[in-house]
Amino acid sequence: MNDILNKLYYGEINPSEMPPPATKRYNENLKNICSIENKLLELYPDCKELLDEYTDAIHIQAQLECEADFERGFQLGAQFAAAVLGAIK
Repeated sequence: MNDILNKLYYGEINPSEMPPPATKRYNENLKNICSIENKLLELYPDCKELLDEYTDAIHIQAQLECEADFERGFQLGAQFAAAVLGAIK
């Protein structure tokens, strides 16, 4: 069996377990997020629990969007493969 199919079958491929990108843009955005959170907590220290709930909800939403993007990408890849295989015949 193809190596990538073996990895998929045995659960060795899981994009969500890969480390985040170490790009300059990613790191700058993460730093900005932390800075904004710190400023909010300085201005509204009594709202830490609410901010934590909000952050959790945003993370869940982002995860749901990533799952949908992954599914659409996988479907698109399968369509490309089918088109290529159809063109080979």
